[in-house]
Amino acid sequence: MKQSLVVVLAGLLGSAGVLAQDSRRDDRARPTRKPGESRQGGESARERMVRRFDAASPRLGEPLPDVSGFTVDGEPLSLKALKGDYKVLVFGCLT
Repeated sequence: MKQSLVVVLAGLLGSAGVLAQDSRRDDRARPTRKPGESRQGGESARERMVRRFDAASPRLGEPLPDVSGFTVDGEPLSLKALKGDYKVLVFGCLT
């Protein structure tokens, strides 16, 4: 009876030591990051979004694509129809 109790206790202690080593190994493997930083070279999600937006935006002097939408009254409107006129475009939800 005493031998089996010693074997069981030794087994429990041995498995606890292995678990402790595994958790320490996991802590060393995880890189520490500041809040807002991503894994891609320390670039934050906001910086990535701004970079992608700037890359997709038309360049200065480049003609705008033909954009179409609706006026406040619900009439269709295209950017091509406004050529030569000075207009203020307000984007967003009007409801």
